[in-house]
Amino acid sequence: MKDRPVTRDVFPDLLPPPPADGAWARFERLDRDRPVDPYTALLGALEETVAGFNLDRSAVRLAAELVALCPAAALEDRAALCVLVLTTLIDAGQGCTRTPIGGDVGAGHLRGRFAGLLAPIGWIGDRPGDRLAPLLVDVAERLLAEGVDGPAGGILGRAGDFAPLVIDGGWLYHQRLLDAERRLADRLAARAGQPADPEPAAAIAEVFARPAGFPLSPEQQAAVRRAAVAPLTLVSGGPGTGKTSIVVALLRALVRAGVPADGIALAAPTGKAAWRMGAAIRQGLDRLDADAPDAPDAALIDAMPEPMTLHRLLGYSPSLDRFRHHAGDPLDARAVIVDECSMIDVFLMERLAAAVRPDARLVLLGDADQLPSVAAGAVFRDALDALPSMRLTRSYRMRADDPAGRAVLTVARRLNAGDGLDGLRAPLDDGSQPWIEREVPSELTGRGVEHLPVDGAGRVQFLGHWYRTRVQGPPAIDALRTRSWPRAEGRIDPAAAPALEPLFTWLESARLLCLTRARDTGAQRTNARLHTFAAAHAGQPAERRFLAGEPVMMLHNDYDRGLFNGDQGVILWVESDGRRQPAAVFPDVDGYRVHPLATLEAHLEHAYAMTVHKAQGSEFDRVAILLPDDDLPLSSRELLYTGVTRSRTGVVLVGPAARVAWAAAHPVTRFSGLAQGLAARLSGAADRSTVDRADALAPDLLSVGPAAPAPTPPPEDAP
Repeated sequence: MKDRPVTRDVFPDLLPPPPADGAWARFERLDRDRPVDPYTALLGALEETVAGFNLDRSAVRLAAELVALCPAAALEDRAALCVLVLTTLIDAGQGCTRTPIGGDVGAGHLRGRFAGLLAPIGWIGDRPGDRLAPLLVDVAERLLAEGVDGPAGGILGRAGDFAPLVIDGGWLYHQRLLDAERRLADRLAARAGQPADPEPAAAIAEVFARPAGFPLSPEQQAAVRRAAVAPLTLVSGGPGTGKTSIVVALLRALVRAGVPADGIALAAPTGKAAWRMGAAIRQGLDRLDADAPDAPDAALIDAMPEPMTLHRLLGYSPSLDRFRHHAGDPLDARAVIVDECSMIDVFLMERLAAAVRPDARLVLLGDADQLPSVAAGAVFRDALDALPSMRLTRSYRMRADDPAGRAVLTVARRLNAGDGLDGLRAPLDDGSQPWIEREVPSELTGRGVEHLPVDGAGRVQFLGHWYRTRVQGPPAIDALRTRSWPRAEGRIDPAAAPALEPLFTWLESARLLCLTRARDTGAQRTNARLHTFAAAHAGQPAERRFLAGEPVMMLHNDYDRGLFNGDQGVILWVESDGRRQPAAVFPDVDGYRVHPLATLEAHLEHAYAMTVHKAQGSEFDRVAILLPDDDLPLSSRELLYTGVTRSRTGVVLVGPAARVAWAAAHPVTRFSGLAQGLAARLSGAADRSTVDRADALAPDLLSVGPAAPAPTPPPEDAP
């Protein structure tokens, strides 16, 4: 096909695509009488199909502009290159750092992506789109084989080149993703190869002898010993495996070893995760003898470092889109401890690794079995596979000696192992059933793992039951929603705050989780249905957007107010100076912050239900997971595992059991080269050319996220 001219049997006349508010629509408005060439028509059609891959129509224009850098490309070359660029954008949007193009894996991946983009177009002239796909795959493979010396040389480069797309072995990278991945591998491998400091044996022994709560297990003690002395420590553990206990013990050991509390930095990828990290650490420190703490513990309690988001720790500037701290201006901290590291993408982790002093300790904690970051890379999982790490196995949240917690823990582990329905439903050794089938919502107990196999009508019935039993609550709780709360200096009056706490505790005890935002089983429609129930219960019109007592969530970062995407609060009536008004009330370290509803309404949504992605880092007594009616590519083993493990004692799976089996059989596949790169560096097979070249550049050039389609800073609810 290399020397084959473009003919109508390969690229026939194309039917006009459906109207779209994009490049095609603009073309139609500019010149309706001009004949449409096949390539332009294909671009218009692709603007429709990319939506199925969560890409905006503008991605097609970006791809076309890149292809325009290849003036020698023939018509069929341009078409194939455009679909190839879209393939890399889809892969990056789904968390991959690279696209496979070599061997059977690469061939199969390209065929699948090209078919997915072209087949939905329908008929193209006298040829269906799914028959055009294999032809363009052949063209793309030929262009990749010719590489920088072929018609695609305008956008293709080799490793080390500054080109939009870089071929590295059997992989196709976005150049910035390749550089970030290589810099990160350089930095982590260099840190892992540094010698450990001498162990502060006396300090560690003192902490172990007087634990904050329960004594540490041998695996927890081993993690503390390593983190106290090693330049890099990775600790992975499922929910409730004691990662916070490790952090508390490590803080106490470091302070005893002479590290001042203000020389320790605590961080997490999102504002919510940072807040939960701080609350958990304070709870752990509260288990110490508050009446007579020794001097080091007293100093730590008085000056405990407040966890912050990684963006705030690194000094991210939204207006400049850069970080203050980097290799040339590192953090002052002598120890940096980061939680929820599975949520960190390759760019942010590289910036963190660059900003930590070479002589400081970097401790990364997370759950490698949870969902990876929403942006590119599965950094924590890859690093665990390649570097020495500590893995925690015993769960303290879902206690094995409690029947309900044991059932949740068992099903979570079976999901993580990829068991099918028979395996998930299998009885335990003592004959008890971890998975219980329920026919109607009234049979639900909220303990263990229960399955309610309902369809659309049954799902609505379940939501009504959930509202009455898990949202509305008993009369004493319900009464707290409609009373007025005194406001003092931007907060609920401290004297009234204890009376408000039961409402927040109740709403945080159970949560509906959805796999998607859209669709009938998604968070948006589920929240709308629960809002309707709340309006009927309150005797208010459902058209009123927010009602007193409704849980809400921030949708955007608000730096001035200190609120971030994902923060959750409650709508309440507040009084100040004799004036009563609705407000959004959010929990804080020392009480409840109050913000007039009128100032935040545009940035809030209901939070009766939330996506599993939003729930990462949270824990509830009970969760209900709304399963879709059909299999979704988004549904995965990690997604369902993350949802199930948000619960301490009870999970309700609502929907077809086949969706559970499908998810368990489909783990997340992310194409990444980090583990391979780390292994090569640790074996001495790689040089430091990438990181040396990177550090020679101006720091601000290294501080921005990747080029479209996956800008990183700030992710989720990070400031």
